[in-house]
Amino acid sequence: MNILRVIKVSVLSLGLVGTGLSSSLAAADVPQGMQNFNHYTFAVMWHPGVCATWTNAGAACKDLSPDAKINQEWTMHGLWASRPQSLIASGMNGPTWWHYGCYWYNPGHALPKDSCANPALNLPAALHQRLYAHMPMANICLDRHEYYKHVACFGETPEQFFPKELDLLDKLNASSFTAFIREHRGQWVERNAILKAFAKSFKVKNADALELRCETPGRHTHELEHQGDILTQAWITIHKDKVNDFPAPDSLEKGRKGNCAEKIHILN
Repeated sequence: MNILRVIKVSVLSLGLVGTGLSSSLAAADVPQGMQNFNHYTFAVMWHPGVCATWTNAGAACKDLSPDAKINQEWTMHGLWASRPQSLIASGMNGPTWWHYGCYWYNPGHALPKDSCANPALNLPAALHQRLYAHMPMANICLDRHEYYKHVACFGETPEQFFPKELDLLDKLNASSFTAFIREHRGQWVERNAILKAFAKSFKVKNADALELRCETPGRHTHELEHQGDILTQAWITIHKDKVNDFPAPDSLEKGRKGNCAEKIHILN
């Protein structure tokens, strides 16, 4: 299964499909009402699991050594704004928003063939280095996808956006929750034990803000059609106005349930 093809399809894919939006939209080009949304989905990847289930990732999975930092902590996927109220009022449903995101504003809602069809971001050297150190999938253009699909139409520049999500990742990886995942690499762990570790780490009553996503080799999907047992991602719901407060308890909101089996394999 070719990851460059797989991660561009499906209605709920949040896929990695690109298009040629400008990386520095003028204020007049930003659609009205885009800042009126409820929450972000902060999506991170467990790199060994992703590389075991998302095949043919090429350069994104070139270093699978257990000693590599990217295999000992969460890596960056994205930070996605929920559906703006202006689009809800216009009748757009959730699946349509997640399929198109900012690409909705392209002529004909065009979705080019893959992530690398997007223009390069040309980030400042220090930011480029930091991003690529924490987002190995940028080697197959995830950085371009994340910006052009999930950010460009909100008016932020790449230089404004990526430090914000990388700061969130730093906070998450400094938590006892990430330490729990790291300490259980190579083991089968009860799903409820992982949820309890999240709740304990972030001082909340339950792990309603956490969506654990698991897959099995050869059955990669973004649609949660199948139960999986290999940990690949964690999606955390954060209130839009509380991003800077993360991981304070009141920054978290109830999200969706995941698809992981009762016992989860955390690959090393």
